[in-house]
Amino acid sequence: MEIVTDRTEYEILSILDRKNRAVNSAEIEKELRKIGIDISRRRIVQYLEILDDKGFSENLGREGRRISKSGGEEVKKALVHIRPDYIPYKTVKLSSEMTFDIDKRRGSVVANLSIIDENKEENVIKILKEICTKTNWASPFIKIAHSGGILCDYKIPEGKMGLATVSSMTIDGILINNKVYVIPLYCGLVEFNDLKPVRFTVLAPTKGCSFDPLTIFIGQGKSTVCNAIRKTHGLVVADYREYPNTVKDIVINVLKKTVNVLGGLVIVGKPETSILGISPTSNYGGVSAFGGEILISALEEEEILTDTRTVYSTIDFKELEPVSEVKGEVMEL
Repeated sequence: MEIVTDRTEYEILSILDRKNRAVNSAEIEKELRKIGIDISRRRIVQYLEILDDKGFSENLGREGRRISKSGGEEVKKALVHIRPDYIPYKTVKLSSEMTFDIDKRRGSVVANLSIIDENKEENVIKILKEICTKTNWASPFIKIAHSGGILCDYKIPEGKMGLATVSSMTIDGILINNKVYVIPLYCGLVEFNDLKPVRFTVLAPTKGCSFDPLTIFIGQGKSTVCNAIRKTHGLVVADYREYPNTVKDIVINVLKKTVNVLGGLVIVGKPETSILGISPTSNYGGVSAFGGEILISALEEEEILTDTRTVYSTIDFKELEPVSEVKGEVMEL
């Protein structure tokens, strides 16, 4: 059985997977340099030939290479042993690349990408509008692309639609741009009663993860967003990070401006004060955020299957459109 054996080989295969189209060696070289891998184009071609021989890529001549079905499966499997800390690394990378300026309301934000059957579009819009109209939990900004179109640099397959939503990790990037360095620690499920957050009932650390734990909560029916809205009790996906207590006032000021522009619910705890049942590290305060991942959860709950890649890429804010009025809140505990 053929497998990917080293980091560079994996990264090249990962690029082919993300693009989902023919990619040439020049484009691969550019993408590799973004993550600190500087090798010659000739060496890239040699790696591509290895992937061809293993059946993970298809040589399309001058157009370049395209990932094969087995290559797509290998990307997911190889991630575990090639890059066990993939999610923390990717979160920091995308947050650092983000350029969104709250005051100017322009720049890029971190996006989730979901691939959905194209004939579900009407129901998708209906559900997203319901969630964003009845709550302020998630940013209402989205973008939809249809088969053959490009979304987050990904070519949408035939018969499918692409949905980009604003990731909760966007606030990490905005805080970084305001010289506040936070530490992402957990993803989990927050219990809601009467539309109010009560506590985390499930937590999964992001450190040491080759996948985003939120995808498990979303894809395996663990969250119950629709129940939280329609029946006033349910579980909602969220994440948790910590900030140094010396910058509390800056954190609250920046987050208030953020939710006024993007919408969404953010909970900020005082330094060394429990937040939703989590006690922060000494000299730190906690921040829990709810993002576009909630919208994807609601789709899955309504039996609209998605192939979702959370914290997938950055997207220019001007490409996004709100499905409802923008509503946001910073809860201080």
